[in-house]
Amino acid sequence: MIRSVWRFICYWYFRYTMVTELYMVEPWEQVVVHCFFLMLFLILAYFNYSVLLGTVSFLLPVKNTTLQLSNPDMISAFSTH
Repeated sequence: MIRSVWRFICYWYFRYTMVTELYMVEPWEQVVVHCFFLMLFLILAYFNYSVLLGTVSFLLPVKNTTLQLSNPDMISAFSTH
């Protein structure tokens, strides 16, 4: 099981290095490119979380969010005298 997972990861890392042509550059250059891709991914994830999630939430119908208190003591605590 662990060996098959490791082979799967190695296979996709190999494909990643072939597609990005990182197999031709020096190890320190690979680290720079990996950091760049990581930062780009994190920025896109933050954008999706902060901007797109807020935008899409306005498209959804708003439910009635009235405060419903079932305890009479709580209701009297919030009432004004």
